[in-house]
Amino acid sequence: MTTPSISTTELYTHINTLIQTDTPLFIHGSPGIGKSYIVSDIAQKNKLELVDVRLSQMDPVDLRGVPSIKDDQTVWMPPVFFPKDPDSEGILFLDELNAAPPSVQAAIYQLVLNRQMGEYILPKGWRIICAGNRISDRGVVFRLPTPLANRMVHLHVQARFDDFKLFALKANLHHFVIGFLSFRPDLLSTEPVVEDDANPAFATPRSYHMLSNILKATQNLNSITSIIYGTIGYSAGIEFVSYVKIYEELPDIAAIYEGHYPEIINQPAMLYAMVSALVEYYQGTEVHKDHLFAFSELLPTEFGVMLIKDVIVKDESLATHSLFNKWLEKYGDFII
Repeated sequence: MTTPSISTTELYTHINTLIQTDTPLFIHGSPGIGKSYIVSDIAQKNKLELVDVRLSQMDPVDLRGVPSIKDDQTVWMPPVFFPKDPDSEGILFLDELNAAPPSVQAAIYQLVLNRQMGEYILPKGWRIICAGNRISDRGVVFRLPTPLANRMVHLHVQARFDDFKLFALKANLHHFVIGFLSFRPDLLSTEPVVEDDANPAFATPRSYHMLSNILKATQNLNSITSIIYGTIGYSAGIEFVSYVKIYEELPDIAAIYEGHYPEIINQPAMLYAMVSALVEYYQGTEVHKDHLFAFSELLPTEFGVMLIKDVIVKDESLATHSLFNKWLEKYGDFII
């Protein structure tokens, strides 16, 4: 039976619940979906310290510490990265736990079960969150010991475009990426092609974030096609390069915000590109807001609603505009 997965948005809510109840958590998910980012973001929002430990790079002695002699007895010197202030509060993030060899998992066993490792005791205000990839992701994964697995809540997270788009809009990712994935949300995450040793790249939310940074640094898309293939994989890269050519056919976006509205071409790929370009060019002025609402009425309903919703993510003040209530009365049923 397949374990039900949750979205990254749901993960935020569940982590906050488990932090309050001091319940250890294991986050299962494919590479690049944002597990580490979410834990870091939650720590920051809750004003908690964060210690990020990549267990696959550790040996047992790195965790338990080296032995030392004190008063004719052997004591273990805990690693410097473990929190020691008894009054501190934070998240101890044990990443790549199931990629660590059994000897390292055994070393961490007592810490997760009893919040203690040898003489070291985890301060009371600290919470433990673990993470790792799925066995099906073809990475190096070891099965967790049953008692260790039974001590944690297990959540399986899947990348979903609606969650990624919300992040992308807030983080101001390149509008080519947002437009493309709005058109092809199925390509947000792809499976690595095991047989293709020449290009092991595949699409993930993390790789699209990298691609966005690359696109912002270049003006000539044709000069970086190989980089695109090497970032999101060849299959997704071919689709992306083909899609971006549509932007060359878009009407003057600046002119739309001046009141010169073009004829609407009712082709989904073109409409997704137009919406992403309008969101990118939007500057939050009263003139832009007026024309935004007016032009959204000319678009097919799905795309007009998408345009207003996406801009509100970028500029929440749009919801206080005099035209918003009228728009909401007309299209409120289309907002999920």
